[in-house]
Amino acid sequence: MNSYDLLVLGSGSAGLYGAIKAAQLGARVALVEGADVGGTCPNRGCLPTKHLVTAAERYYYSQSDAFRGVKPRKARLNFAAVMAEKEAVVRYARAEKERMIAAQPSLDFIRGTGRLVSPHHVAIDGQPVTADHILLATGSSPIVPPIPGLADAFPLNSDRVQVITRLPPRLIVIGGGEIGLEYGQLFLHFGTKVTVLEKEARILPREEPEISSALRRYLEEEGMEIQTGVDVEAAEPLPRRRAYRVTARRGEERLSFDSAAIFVATGRRPNTDGLGLEEVGVNRREDGAVETTAAFETSHSHIFAAGDVRGPVRMLSSIADREGELAAENALRGTRHTMEPLGIPYAILTSPQAASVGLKEAEARAAGYRLRQVDLSLPEELPKATADRGWVKLVVEEGSHRILGVHLLAAKAAEAIHEGVFIVKSKLTVEEVCRTVHVYPTVAESILRAAEAYPKAA
Repeated sequence: MNSYDLLVLGSGSAGLYGAIKAAQLGARVALVEGADVGGTCPNRGCLPTKHLVTAAERYYYSQSDAFRGVKPRKARLNFAAVMAEKEAVVRYARAEKERMIAAQPSLDFIRGTGRLVSPHHVAIDGQPVTADHILLATGSSPIVPPIPGLADAFPLNSDRVQVITRLPPRLIVIGGGEIGLEYGQLFLHFGTKVTVLEKEARILPREEPEISSALRRYLEEEGMEIQTGVDVEAAEPLPRRRAYRVTARRGEERLSFDSAAIFVATGRRPNTDGLGLEEVGVNRREDGAVETTAAFETSHSHIFAAGDVRGPVRMLSSIADREGELAAENALRGTRHTMEPLGIPYAILTSPQAASVGLKEAEARAAGYRLRQVDLSLPEELPKATADRGWVKLVVEEGSHRILGVHLLAAKAAEAIHEGVFIVKSKLTVEEVCRTVHVYPTVAESILRAAEAYPKAA
């Protein structure tokens, strides 16, 4: 029977980087994977999404008349070729992950599905393997809500959409969060008529209201239909048509929408079923996530967990990478490393992009801060060539003038937000930002403009 210092279940971001970190620490490591190496991000998540979003943007905006002196040209679309190129990018990224694994001589990659038998014993497709410590990093999967008829409509989601080769002429997106809007807009840019149905009162309900409102306006200007405050009740096939009808309710109002396809973007669920957690005494929360301490320990001291399987508020590969490394070191060295949430950025790949770091206004008020925030419309502050659409908002502590949060809606906001990371992590004040020279004209400069506007509002 093979024995290891650390056995890692799942080769996604948390598992891969945790296994490599353990090998670099001198441990003998097993990395177990039953599906694609690399997990969601390079295969079905951020990497292929960014590729498709960028392709759709270039197709759509090459035909726009944003500048009077530039005559747009009619671009041609070969959707099957776009998807084939995306798949080539995915294969390259997957191969790169495999090369990273092969470069670690003390790391064994085991193809198969693992199930816990005891705190030190895992059965991999029935074959026993032992380990001093185990790291659970099995990731998450898209949720299909229990809406009558929805499963029978074979809805698309962020996994299933990766293999289609034909554009649907019309698409209903259930869910107006980041995944629903990213895919809804990219299909819109490719020429599909898109309707988004969101249960909450606004799209992107976790974002700042100003950014949510501005992005909705931009999406609707591009032709997206957005219905908020609606509860989807059922989906059913339409007789003699290759289409579906989705019925919904908003208060007493009854709504129906017909479409060739349905895309479900109502969240993700940790992959914990079938792991044998109950048999070894590892606790789960109601949402299925593995219950852990801040140091990634489960209810059993020899079993750790990292990444989406812990069910964080935002399931990001960048967070999972670091969690995997910290969990592996904690398991092997007995350290108590934790993730510092301050200064973790994220971005939503719509056009314009939304990006955020630090506290939202509501979060800061709930934490007891006295605030005096400032927000600006980018088109009013920056030249058109830099930002013809967008918004910037700073959440500032009154009195100290410390910037607690930076929130952007702009072209390339995913790049510009990294200035916000250093502002929030370094606990800078608006005065310190005002004394910092910025390149003109840039999106990052909008942060300076907002800081300069702060004293006028104070």
